[in-house]
Amino acid sequence: MPNASVVITTYNRSNLLPRAVESAQRAGSDLEVIVVDDCSTDNTAEVCAKIPGIRYVRLNANGGLANARNVGIAESSSEFVSFLDDDDLRLPGSLDKQLQMITADDRIALCYGQALIGDARRQLPTGEIYPQNCPAGDIFWDLVEDNFIPMPTVLARKSSLIREGCFNTSLNLIEDWDMWLRLSEHCLIAAVTEPVAIYRKAQHDSGQMCSNSSELCRTAVRVQQMALNRPRAQESPPTKRRSARRKFRDRAYEILMTEATNLIHEGNARSARANIRDAFRFHPLRTVASGRLLWLLSGLR
Repeated sequence: MPNASVVITTYNRSNLLPRAVESAQRAGSDLEVIVVDDCSTDNTAEVCAKIPGIRYVRLNANGGLANARNVGIAESSSEFVSFLDDDDLRLPGSLDKQLQMITADDRIALCYGQALIGDARRQLPTGEIYPQNCPAGDIFWDLVEDNFIPMPTVLARKSSLIREGCFNTSLNLIEDWDMWLRLSEHCLIAAVTEPVAIYRKAQHDSGQMCSNSSELCRTAVRVQQMALNRPRAQESPPTKRRSARRKFRDRAYEILMTEATNLIHEGNARSARANIRDAFRFHPLRTVASGRLLWLLSGLR
């Protein structure tokens, strides 16, 4: 049995996939790499046939990321599972370091680390590192306020994932945040305070599922509310739940307004308007009082 399984989900990115596989194979000393092809229509099958040392699983229908990851979990033969998207990269030896941490305590369900942010075009590090701080231990309320766990940095205990029902297939976005929230409600989370992966930074035109900030924030509201409805949150004082909502809305507002500014500079007025409308829903008075709304609207003319 391998020490860990790396599940790489892919869809119509045969040009990026080989590099992701190579990075996964160099991330640990005893790994299995499982490529789950979510019914690609390009030449992914042909590309995978030429890559040695992988297990290739092709799905008959495109069911989305959550479903593809769940298939990878079911196919894995290790107790520890790592996840990698086809446009992200693992750093050499990173999984061996995380295995040491997650096996140190049976109460740990997940170990994550920092990610180097890579540009959307070439996946080259931009100099950004996320997150700057890596909370560990009982981090449920930290996670309720913000999703700071980068997906490609995760190594999770398979039995814990299965106990929580794996990834929620009703979510088309940030299904990873929902999963981490459910795990952290009852289990400890470990963290490596150094980069373990390269995370491709989304741009509006980069074709990534997370490149639409407006839709992402709307889904995030739903995911946070699901977490606040869970028993641990409901047993906490209402003030704690209100504080978590406020901090999340403050963060979402800044993301949307920043993205709207960038979209205006790129000449994408339609998407900028959508972001401004969503920002207004999060903080109507703040949007008007700051003067940024008028400035942004003037840029749309």
